[in-house]
Amino acid sequence: MASITSTGLGSGLDINSLVSQLVAAERQAPAARLTTAQEKAQTQLSALGTFRSALSSLQDAAKALRDGGTTALKASVSETGYATVTAGSGAAAGSYRLEVVQLAKAHKLASGTFASAETNVGEGSLTIGVGSQSFSVTLDSEHSTLAGIRDAINSASDNKGVRASLLNTSTGVRLTLTSTQTGADGALTVSHGLGETALDGLVYPGVGGLAEVDPAQNAKIRLDGYDFESSNNVFSDAIEGLTITATKAEPGKEMTVDVSADTGAAKTAVETFVSRYNALNATISTLARYNATTSEAGPLLGDAMLRGFSQQVREALSSEVAGAGSYARLSQIGVSFSTDGSLKIDSTKLSAALEGDISAVSTLLGKDGIGGQIYTLAEPYLASDGRIKSRQDSAQERIDDIEKRRDALDLRMEKIQARYQAQFVALDSLISKLNTTSSYLTQQLANLPSSSA
Repeated sequence: MASITSTGLGSGLDINSLVSQLVAAERQAPAARLTTAQEKAQTQLSALGTFRSALSSLQDAAKALRDGGTTALKASVSETGYATVTAGSGAAAGSYRLEVVQLAKAHKLASGTFASAETNVGEGSLTIGVGSQSFSVTLDSEHSTLAGIRDAINSASDNKGVRASLLNTSTGVRLTLTSTQTGADGALTVSHGLGETALDGLVYPGVGGLAEVDPAQNAKIRLDGYDFESSNNVFSDAIEGLTITATKAEPGKEMTVDVSADTGAAKTAVETFVSRYNALNATISTLARYNATTSEAGPLLGDAMLRGFSQQVREALSSEVAGAGSYARLSQIGVSFSTDGSLKIDSTKLSAALEGDISAVSTLLGKDGIGGQIYTLAEPYLASDGRIKSRQDSAQERIDDIEKRRDALDLRMEKIQARYQAQFVALDSLISKLNTTSSYLTQQLANLPSSSA
């Protein structure tokens, strides 16, 4: 808004103050209404965001139940240090005999000994094969030493997976080549044009005068008497759903792999779901609260969306799940409602249900049970074009409209200010003229001759 600069020079009035007060008085009521409306819309927008966040957390927990959170399996090995086993999708409970026969090794070759890393080996080319792939290195005058050959190999842009290094031994320096890939598929072959004795050492057929330090070796395990191989110590296809990672080999030593229901993980999944529901329940109670003593109301008091959702979710959690078997209600596994609408867990009863018939518990809480129902129930509220988003968009539109109305109010106040200012300036000018006329008449009257003789 434009500043006020006029002063009442003729009238002595404080025009600036008068205009400011008049404009402020006219602004006060509409500005207060806009502020109240904006605060209400912003509060509702924030409240909807809070509700969305709490509901999204519950849906995540419901999804975990729906997708098998109570059907998780755990795997253990009777002897430590030899292998780790993890159970994933498709795994089934069972017991297996395991023997780790050998671990995978990366192929490693070494040259003969040289006096130092700067010993000149010669110029030429070097072709290195890694499994079915190969690449070539040109050894020019800058890369003709042992160190130069190492650097040329390591910096080759098309290096297929070999690492060159220098090994300082008591008899001299050796160039070593190590495959970065374990197993037979990473076996190395080397050919060169540096002369027959350039990389002199114990001759290893087909690798150009290099000695084999470690062979290219696959990992091998034996499960229930059947042999399996892997290039990297990880066996993910031997038993469906199980991943076995060999860590230590000892041929002839058998151990037992047990796969069983993970009741601890199942219990945690149920506890997480209950905790997320209780958080949502508390959020809804806060947003829709009414304090009769203070007459304070929550931002979503009486909101039909909140009320409707609360009724739907409570009904789903209280109803019987058709075809669930021995456990058809949450209360039968130790999950029940408290007087305030929150859920509580009887830990002893839940543990007994999981230990007694985890399959029935999984059916109750799974895809066609509580987990699937709550996930589906939340979807139309949380969708990108869902009910909450629609309400948020509406609240944001009101906020944007209020901002436009506030700008319009500012513009109107500027016009009112200009009008008041013009009126007071005109009044000041009139008073100034009247004062001048009054002074003139006073002087003229004072100058009239006296009528007394």
